[in-house]
Amino acid sequence: MHRVATWMCVFMWIAVHASAQVTGPMAPALTPAQIQASQALAQKYDRSAAMEQARQATFKDRPIGAIVQKSFDAFANYLIISAQMMPEPGYSFRPTPDVRTFGEQINHATGANYSFCNQAGVPPGFERRTAPSLQSVTTKPAIVQALDDSVVYCSSLIAAASEAWLLESAPNLGGAGSGRITGARAYALIYAGVHGAEDYGTITTYLRMQGLVPPSTALVTK
Repeated sequence: MHRVATWMCVFMWIAVHASAQVTGPMAPALTPAQIQASQALAQKYDRSAAMEQARQATFKDRPIGAIVQKSFDAFANYLIISAQMMPEPGYSFRPTPDVRTFGEQINHATGANYSFCNQAGVPPGFERRTAPSLQSVTTKPAIVQALDDSVVYCSSLIAAASEAWLLESAPNLGGAGSGRITGARAYALIYAGVHGAEDYGTITTYLRMQGLVPPSTALVTK
């Protein structure tokens, strides 16, 4: 009897939770035309080759700086491509009412670049900058430019950092969600790349819901 009651409770739990799931048809697959358009746009705005060329030239015989820059470049590139690919009307799109719009999410990535790249201080002689007032950055051109400026700023800071400076210890590095640590300054700059990956992962759904293939897929799809 006890076993029967237990199984009844299990079935009731499954029924309640199943009823809470979102049901209905999935969004339609992207059309071949949409896929081809995304591939063309991604290739048009892809900076990976130029970024890698600059990285190799800047960090010759500087392995730590080279690694830090590499970790930052990948998702900075994807975010810039995404921002360019999204049509301006899509900048006001949000998948659900309780999340940021696409434009707000790109601005968030911009602000985070300045925050994490400045987190461990700046190298001697380097001029510290902070994010602009992003509440007034609302049009696509302005949002894209602000993101681009933040990427240039972080890359300039990394380029100005000596290997010794990157290895110096600093407190409270990283994100609140993952836990702050005391460690090498390089960690804060690597974390800027980690956060960029998180932001890019967030907006891939926005892109697909607006008929676009995310650049990390569009650039490798044949």
